[in-house]
Amino acid sequence: MRAAVRRDKRMATAMLIAAVLLAAAPAARADAPADPNVVLSREDVAEVKHAARHLGRVTVSGKDGMVVVHVGADGKIGRIGILELRNPARLALDLQGVTGRFGNAAGALLVKGVRIGKTDSGSRVVIDAQGETMPRYQIVRVGSGVDVLVGERSIAQKAGPTPARAEATAPETPRIAAAPRAVQVRAVDLRTIENRTEVLVALDEAVRFEISRPDATTSVLTLHAAALPDRLERNLDSSSLGGPVSMLSTYRVPGGFDVKVVATVAKGTLDEMTAQKGTLVWKFGGPGPVAQATVPAPRAAAMASDARVATQSNVYDTANYNGRKVDFNVKDIDIKNLLGAIAEISKKNIIVADDVKGSVTIKLRNVPWDQALDIILKSKGLGREDVGNIIRVAPIETLRAEQKSAAEAFRNRQAAEPLKVRLIPVNYARAEQLTTQLKDTLSERGTVSVDTRTNTLIVKDVQDALLRAEGVVRNLDTQTPEVLIEARIVEAATSFARQAGIQWGGNISMAPTFGNPTGLIFPNILAVAGAADDPSAPTAGLQGIGPPNFAVNMPAPIGINNGGGLGFVFGSAGGAANLNLRLSAAENSGTIKTISSPRVVTVDNVDASISQGVSIPFSQTSAAGVATSFIEARLELRVTPHVTQEGSIQMKISATNNQPNPQLTGSNGQPSISRREAKTEVLVRDGETTVIGGIYTRRNSEAWNEVPVLSKIPVLGWLFKKKAITDDRTELLVFITPRIVNRSQSVVAAAPSAADEGKQ
Repeated sequence: MRAAVRRDKRMATAMLIAAVLLAAAPAARADAPADPNVVLSREDVAEVKHAARHLGRVTVSGKDGMVVVHVGADGKIGRIGILELRNPARLALDLQGVTGRFGNAAGALLVKGVRIGKTDSGSRVVIDAQGETMPRYQIVRVGSGVDVLVGERSIAQKAGPTPARAEATAPETPRIAAAPRAVQVRAVDLRTIENRTEVLVALDEAVRFEISRPDATTSVLTLHAAALPDRLERNLDSSSLGGPVSMLSTYRVPGGFDVKVVATVAKGTLDEMTAQKGTLVWKFGGPGPVAQATVPAPRAAAMASDARVATQSNVYDTANYNGRKVDFNVKDIDIKNLLGAIAEISKKNIIVADDVKGSVTIKLRNVPWDQALDIILKSKGLGREDVGNIIRVAPIETLRAEQKSAAEAFRNRQAAEPLKVRLIPVNYARAEQLTTQLKDTLSERGTVSVDTRTNTLIVKDVQDALLRAEGVVRNLDTQTPEVLIEARIVEAATSFARQAGIQWGGNISMAPTFGNPTGLIFPNILAVAGAADDPSAPTAGLQGIGPPNFAVNMPAPIGINNGGGLGFVFGSAGGAANLNLRLSAAENSGTIKTISSPRVVTVDNVDASISQGVSIPFSQTSAAGVATSFIEARLELRVTPHVTQEGSIQMKISATNNQPNPQLTGSNGQPSISRREAKTEVLVRDGETTVIGGIYTRRNSEAWNEVPVLSKIPVLGWLFKKKAITDDRTELLVFITPRIVNRSQSVVAAAPSAADEGKQ
């Protein structure tokens, strides 16, 4: 009775594995990736008139050393995918477009059995061989399906008389997958800033990675297809730094091409990964956003073991899994049997600890097998440890205890190492300024001192700590970026003025003296003369006539190099009447352009200024005497640059261009100051030009001097008015161009190429 029960359990497990394999295995194609277990992979396509749609009965018959597997269908099968595999030997036929129920058929002679399952595109028939290798076979299409002839004798008998189209397939040489090209790990850096820790992994190029959380105190970073130098395969005790990461470990996975970086963290620690150009930035901190890494961190050592446990927070994120997708629908199955089915699917070796027990009920559809494994382990409180092609499954507590034991053993070995002394010269920084950072990387036995005369650090510690100290100094002791700031202050001004004026007047006398009396007793004498005369009014062109007696005196300002005028004098023979007329007009236009270009060089985060100008004296008289003070009228550029890690330049800028204005003076004749100033803060790429400000002004005026009423008379009104037009424009622009002088020697990133900017 017990033997029968055990046999039933084994049969149930075998059927579960077979069902999962049939549901999970995709149809093989000729372009499938190389696999050492694949002997042959191709697709046979033929044109048929009545293509089969439904799968019928599958029969197996054997005689005289040959086996005929007949796969029945309701017509001929046009598209057949052929996949021959080893370990164990089997032949899989993917029947495209043919549907049916899955099940099993008993074997005979060379055939151990036949399994039938469903795929997304049709059905799959798997023929299991009795031996370790698949015998020779021939696939023949028939009107009611397809026949598979297995065995040497069967092929000899069928090859001649069979009129149907037959195709024999000979085993090909197995294709062995080439080892992936490894990405070189150049450095693993660690830095603690306040209560946060940043781990920087420097790589030659981009790499595929994944992060797992075995438990609340462990985070694991896996770098796929990566190579780690021997000098970086170490352990770092960072508990003295005060950050959330108390221990960091980096090592190669034995027998594989992966690199593991394991961090032991405090409970409640959040982690975040950022991929930059050539660097992975792994940040740890408490609840809330994790600070970005802004400067290169000191080089860190590595740890010794890793356990990937199924309690990571991203177990439901399919982006972290790339295994073959499978379907599970089982109830109360022993977890060891389920792990055996996953081992068959994944082609991985799974070792299960003795204390892994229990059963599980699971229903999953179209899920990667590695994600399904993590979900199953998480539900049972289990973890996994990957070593090459082997997966070890054990309780989380067991893996955690092993990891802590390995870390403790490493600390004990480190405590027994002899102390060494190393002199680390510092080139650009001050040695005493680096002692604080070095103390954070040394062990409890380490010390650091400074020789100020040679600017050298004297470090005493174990070998690993000395290497970390050198990495810190190498990353921090770099040239400070030096910035050249060039400013261009452009001023442009245009002016236009036009005036047209008139002066006319005269006198007329009626008196016996001039021979033209009025003929009246009163008034016997009458005289009329213009009354707008001004001693300062210009009378050029009217000489020799005495007072002009202007009635309208509205001249335009003319003179040397300014406008023109014309005078007319009309008089009677006896001098009784005189008329004086003077016309004047002037027009002025001009353009002024001034370019000032101050330049200054300074280092990162240091204020710099440059100025040029004059000091104008101003005198003030008081009871104590005359006091003289000076007012500055100068061109000045003041700037404080900050170079970002990507190579852009953030600047606080103050550009001033103050000049004397002699057209506007004070009571004692001192000129006023025309002020032009711009203050701002901008972010500019290296070598690019930006406009930080501009002022544009325009003054347009039209003035009339008129005699009331008379100036409104058409045409004749121009004898009684004067017109003046002015149009003045000014424009001020300030351009700034920063350049990093020592980009290649400083810590900033390289300037983007034209191709890179084109991609953006």
